Amino acid sequence: MSGLRADDGLTLVELLVAAAITALITPVLTSALVVGWKTTDATVSSLSDSRNRQLAPSLFTRDVQSATTIATTGAGCLQPADTLLVRFGRTETSATGSTTSPVVTWVLTATGVLERRSCDSGAAITSSVTGAHDVVGTPTVACKNASGVSVACASAAVVDLTVTDPSGAFTATGRRRAS
Repeated sequence: MSGLRADDGLTLVELLVAAAITALITPVLTSALVVGWKTTDATVSSLSDSRNRQLAPSLFTRDVQSATTIATTGAGCLQPADTLLVRFGRTETSATGSTTSPVVTWVLTATGVLERRSCDSGAAITSSVTGAHDVVGTPTVACKNASGVSVACASAAVVDLTVTDPSGAFTATGRRRAS
């Protein structure tokens, strides 16, 4: 060989430069990951609160509009440890002409979830939709006449459901259709 050295490894200078570059890049990448994780948690929480404010009022308004009966007591459509908030009854006629009396209940579960449950006439749960997550305290139901005066729910024209989540309180309002 004529004085050329073989490339069998790294020189000390090359190794020190690589270590210095790694030492500079690692904290920047770590900071970016930590900020990303924190931002993701905040975004998920914000989206959950936004979902609460959109879904619950939409479903609640429709339930009040189609209700033939409204009550804040009763059995059926409940699981152990549920808190019944309001129950809406309605009458439906199938394509064959038979009539059913399904019930929709709004309950607060023991885990702080606001659920809308549909039950058949025999009180068996046929569907369940989560209306709000991370509910703080117990939501309140207010039944009013058309003038806004509090009345018994059985004769209510307007029903309000006020729910508090980590972002604050929101109210879902439904107006019954004229019978």
